[in-house]
Amino acid sequence: MNVPILIHPGTPDEAVRNAYYSGFSPEVNTAFATYGLGWHYDAGIQFIRLILAGTFDRLPSLQIILGHWGEVVLFYAERLAVMDRVANLKSPVASYLRENLYVTASGMFLSHFLDRAIAIVGEERIIFSTDYPFQYRAGNDARKFLEKCNLDETDKAAFAHANWMHLTRDRHAD
Repeated sequence: MNVPILIHPGTPDEAVRNAYYSGFSPEVNTAFATYGLGWHYDAGIQFIRLILAGTFDRLPSLQIILGHWGEVVLFYAERLAVMDRVANLKSPVASYLRENLYVTASGMFLSHFLDRAIAIVGEERIIFSTDYPFQYRAGNDARKFLEKCNLDETDKAAFAHANWMHLTRDRHAD
């Protein structure tokens, strides 16, 4: 279809929740399995599974969007690269991160997360987002983060809207 696919976090399967995210109060179990950590790990794992299954070798133009600064994947890029020795892929794992992945902020307004995303996927593959209403905080946090982030004006405009426009316009032009 020549459009990007967003892998959005969802509640892990019951067996996964029971194995990894249980043993506390029902409220803590639910929070741990979902917004606390579980659904971020699960969404990131699904992206890694696409890489390891050779999906991007077969469909090199496929573009995936992960929210929340890459759903933990970017923070383990060095460890994931170790699988290059055994995965029998056409390219190193780092190449798929740079060529097939876009990441959004999703309301996580931390400058060191932005820096990490840029280091792994590049300035042209980061997209600003707020994750409203889930990560909404009063006080214009989203605008403040965008205004004060450590990007020059060109990269800031790309982050704010131009990267998204490039991603979607290029897909619709074909």
